[in-house]
Amino acid sequence: MFQQMKTAIPRLLSLLTLIAIIVGIVVAPRQSRAAARSPAEVPDTYPPYLAEYYPQTGHSAVNSFELFWRNTPNALFVLGYPISRPFIEESFTNPGEYYRVQYFERAILEEHPENYGTPYYILGRLLGTQLAKGRENEPPFQPVPDPRDGTWDSVTRHTLRNSPAPFRTFWLNNGGLAVFGRPISEQFQEVNKADGKTYWVQYFERQRMEWHPDEPDPRYRILLGLLGNEYRDANHRTNPAFTPAPRDDARSLPRPFIYGYNAHLYQDREPWQDRKRVLQLVKNSGFGWVRQQVRWMDLHDRSGAIYWEELDDIVRDANEMGVKLFISVVAAPSWATDNGRNGLPNRANIGQFAYFMGEMAKRYRGRVGAYQIWNEQNLAVENGGRVASAALYMDVLVAGARAIKANDPYAIVVSGPPAATETNNPNIAISDLAFFRQMFADPRFREVVDAIGVHAGGTSNPPDSMWPDRPGPGPNFVTSREFYFRRVEDYRALALQYGLGDRQMWITEFGWATRNNTPGYEFGNQISFEQQAEWIVRAFQIGRREYAPWMGAMFLWNLNFAVPWAQREGNPLHEQASFGILNGDWSPRPAYLALQRMPKD
Repeated sequence: MFQQMKTAIPRLLSLLTLIAIIVGIVVAPRQSRAAARSPAEVPDTYPPYLAEYYPQTGHSAVNSFELFWRNTPNALFVLGYPISRPFIEESFTNPGEYYRVQYFERAILEEHPENYGTPYYILGRLLGTQLAKGRENEPPFQPVPDPRDGTWDSVTRHTLRNSPAPFRTFWLNNGGLAVFGRPISEQFQEVNKADGKTYWVQYFERQRMEWHPDEPDPRYRILLGLLGNEYRDANHRTNPAFTPAPRDDARSLPRPFIYGYNAHLYQDREPWQDRKRVLQLVKNSGFGWVRQQVRWMDLHDRSGAIYWEELDDIVRDANEMGVKLFISVVAAPSWATDNGRNGLPNRANIGQFAYFMGEMAKRYRGRVGAYQIWNEQNLAVENGGRVASAALYMDVLVAGARAIKANDPYAIVVSGPPAATETNNPNIAISDLAFFRQMFADPRFREVVDAIGVHAGGTSNPPDSMWPDRPGPGPNFVTSREFYFRRVEDYRALALQYGLGDRQMWITEFGWATRNNTPGYEFGNQISFEQQAEWIVRAFQIGRREYAPWMGAMFLWNLNFAVPWAQREGNPLHEQASFGILNGDWSPRPAYLALQRMPKD
């Protein structure tokens, strides 16, 4: 949970249709876009998860990319089959900007959440221009004067002709400028890397045409280049996103953006708890994921026995209800620590932790979507009273992550999120920024982490506010960036600094307390249920729209903790209950209803 919840830290389709969807290009003369249908345009038919598996390449086109493929006339000819999973990649036309992309044989498609609700949600890359870089001095790419015997482009100073290959007619009949862009070379002969044969070719801003005069079917005498394959081969030889997956693993891919709750799913023999009711409430609100914290100490006996019964029930019920699970593992058994308390394991027992995580991943392969290794590890309270070093945490993270991947390679591994704090006292906490720097500086971090876990505690400040440029209204928890939801922007800046711009961040806890009776959380007494609802919805909008694509998931703290605090503990005003969006009697707060109405994609 947030640092403020844990410890008293100081400072508490026609041509128009063709143009609208082919290879995503801009429709202005130099920067034309092709349009794709976004999920917002098909709200009644867009399913909770969309993936179509293509055995020809062993990959699935996913969600908006699959919708784009389905709605592209002659998609196989124009785009080809998918050759990667979606992943984050820096733009080669706008360095420093990152997009979620999916590669296809003939194109690379980008997701543009800033264009949500417009025809430009999925756009294509200027692959022809990119692959021709460095060839500007070769004769075919050098500008030519108007030859008067073809269609000469006065901007690029290249010519469209029908000899020796009929590229001009093909260009005119299949979308022209909007689909292929302008010519950036003359016709010339080039060896095709795929088959080793020589063909007449011409490069355009977005494609390359090839002339195959011996092809019996006249429809295929002009082929578009396999530019997605070529760019993959030149730049992604070791990227696991291109590794084919079995058909059964297609649905292990996450949605483009994950909307989730932190929820209490443990039921055991508690008469007040109803796990299936919790899961149904998740689904009724349009959310698809739940983060459940699991304490290693509760499951793994010193004898080596692991008691899975209750967790088995949680996984079974979540799967049956169609809710994806994200398991956060914390709290070593006392026998695995130096001081007999329940922080991180000592180095002698890191192997035991790896064994435990490997057994969990093996047992729940394909049924648990993601794992997080530890929680707020920069706090002393999470390590038996004294802050653990980042070096020890990294050893635990690496061992656990490798064990997970060895037993479930498609499970998502999320790093533990340091709590937001500027405190530097080994008996209380280490600064979150200092801890992130030490984690990011370890080269193993990139090797084992799929998503960077972060926490965003807003205390009494609205989600758009930030110190010092736009401080919150106060009166407390104002004059430090640690007390703001937008603290995650500082984490993103660090990730870029350490070359981790292609790693998404997942906010695994965020939220706002309301009226409560817990010392240290008085800031919640300023926040009404209606404000809580407004700020939570706004935070989701910021994460999905303004932080895209580097923000991949947000898990609200919390859904239903008020129920156990009211019915088991008799304290419906405990701070954990105050962060909830259900009341202790299961009735919805305004925040639950607002999230139910909130558009999701």
